[in-house]
Amino acid sequence: MAVVGIDLGTTNTVVACARGGQVQVLADEQGRRLLPSVVSFLPNGEVVVGHPAKERLAIDAKNTIASAKRLIGRSWDSKEMVRARQRFPFEVKEGPREGPLVVARGHDYTLAEISAFVLRRARQIAERALGEPVERAVVTVPASFNELQRTATKVAGQVAGLEVVRIINEPTAAALAYGLGRGSHERIAVYDFGGGTFDCTLLALSDNVFEVLATAGDSYLGGDDIDLAVAERMADAFLKAHRYDPRANPQAFERLRGAAEAIKMDLSLVERSHTRLKEVAFGVGGAHLDLDFDMTRSELEALATPLVERTFAVCQEALAVAQLPVSAFDKIVLVGGSTRIPLVRRRVEQFFGRPPLDRVNPDEVVAIGAAIQAAALTEVAQGRSIPPPPVPGGPGGPRPSMRPLLPGLPPPPSASRTSSRPPRAMGDLHGARPPVLADVTPWALAVETVGGWCDVVVQRNAKIPCERTRAFTTSSDMQSAVNVRVAQGEDPLFGNNTYLGEVELVGLRAARRGEVTIQVRFEVDESGTLKVFATDTATGHEAHALLQLVAVSGEQSIEKMQARQAALKIH
Repeated sequence: MAVVGIDLGTTNTVVACARGGQVQVLADEQGRRLLPSVVSFLPNGEVVVGHPAKERLAIDAKNTIASAKRLIGRSWDSKEMVRARQRFPFEVKEGPREGPLVVARGHDYTLAEISAFVLRRARQIAERALGEPVERAVVTVPASFNELQRTATKVAGQVAGLEVVRIINEPTAAALAYGLGRGSHERIAVYDFGGGTFDCTLLALSDNVFEVLATAGDSYLGGDDIDLAVAERMADAFLKAHRYDPRANPQAFERLRGAAEAIKMDLSLVERSHTRLKEVAFGVGGAHLDLDFDMTRSELEALATPLVERTFAVCQEALAVAQLPVSAFDKIVLVGGSTRIPLVRRRVEQFFGRPPLDRVNPDEVVAIGAAIQAAALTEVAQGRSIPPPPVPGGPGGPRPSMRPLLPGLPPPPSASRTSSRPPRAMGDLHGARPPVLADVTPWALAVETVGGWCDVVVQRNAKIPCERTRAFTTSSDMQSAVNVRVAQGEDPLFGNNTYLGEVELVGLRAARRGEVTIQVRFEVDESGTLKVFATDTATGHEAHALLQLVAVSGEQSIEKMQARQAALKIH
């Protein structure tokens, strides 16, 4: 049974598989290797995904969902969600656990379920191309994705009937696809500018070891924002010509947005682009209002420059975390469709001081790396791995500290323990020694302490897999539960970070205040996702530790989504 690699993108999704020492990007029935990440709900109850869904954006934007990846794993009141609600043509409302719900044809869908439709279609393509069932996949995410976004992506795979055997970061997958570092020692920077997200990841490659030095990103910055800027310029031109603002009509503005994407792509090849859109809106007496619009490459670059410059602020952040100058990197790898824009390529070369590598298709390179990882994990499962090296930096460290949560008491100094478990070794398509991935956490993990401050449990840029332990005590007599609030981010004030949810410790033994101490182990696994375990220090018995994440579906909701998916055919 095949294990595939899937790049679940904002704009397009790509599926690939490694067999016989070769990686193949899998095509659909028409030979197309890019699957638009678009889902449309038809009046007859059918669901279409990919190219036919993208075509419906121009006629039924209200029931056609695109760019769902920008929203997955975000809470209803997040600043990104607030921005999205102002511009997306489809209806979004608040659902359980502060999660957004998409409304289409009178039905509510989580963002994970929308992504599940796309993954189901990718799975269909893979099964047809390979001629066998596909039930397991390595799925990629932006390096800057937080716990909520990674977990929601796993939920999407689960709803689609896929076991997500590993989540890996897109830039790391790209490095695997290029096969860099084999037999050499070098540092590379991966510049990943996609449709909805941007990441900069810095790696040190030594023979078969791929060690991430630092990563930084913006999960709401991509080619979609350039499209929006062009669409706004088109709307201004339409308003000037007809005294009608198409931004007041979501369907009309979606037509402009679709045309803006085509203009952007056109101007990556030519210096001037002309577009004529008929019947964008209707005026007095039903007269159709058309738009003739011209744009030059220099005009596009003027609009795009502020957005592109934001990517280099992220690159500077990654360099600062790694404590390395830009001159320390031997090669630059381009990932993502937005890197096709000439302005982006010029600025990358100027910033890093050397021409970037682009010999692998930037739209497909991440899926290729995911397929390599999938093949490697398959070899591990079949016992063909070699003994892995130790985690960089070595095991051990200070013993875990006690973390009392009594009112008025400040937290004691932080201490931690790094897991002594090494990363798994991986197979190699070329018969050489298997490569080893040593990735890092993109955000600090913290718990809330007295006064709304943060106690950092896992530092940003910590090597994964890792685990850290904190101790919590009861603050009242006969207390049966303790709730621990968890967030990700770098701000010392808890409320200024991304709130993940609560760890609920329940079923505690009856005792006086402070007599029950629970050791809570926070574990970040190879996929960068969080697991929580707890032990009563006095009895040694495991305590019940329930991690309740905001904006992420629980098991009952997942089962309902799976049942609905089983009843719906997709095309």
